[in-house]
Amino acid sequence: MIASTYSLFLADSIAPAEPNHGLSDDELYGVYTSWCLLRREFPTASPAFWTAMRERGIPDRCRIAKRVIRPGLRMTGPAAVDYILTSQPSML
Repeated sequence: MIASTYSLFLADSIAPAEPNHGLSDDELYGVYTSWCLLRREFPTASPAFWTAMRERGIPDRCRIAKRVIRPGLRMTGPAAVDYILTSQPSML
């Protein structure tokens, strides 16, 4: 996957959030895989993904309110909807 594809993923699917809110690693990688599937692309393995996220300034994990999250991030767009519906089937 070319480097700019990760930037496109972030632009399409990740938005700023309040500093005390954020995404877990599972949520961030999950919305990435949903984004890839919607684009009919294969997601890269998680080590390459996390390297790319560090290079793009995604914050390190921290513990807030008993959750380990990457603060200041929220998911948005079609990939977020796909991720939420596939990971939370009880919401249907």
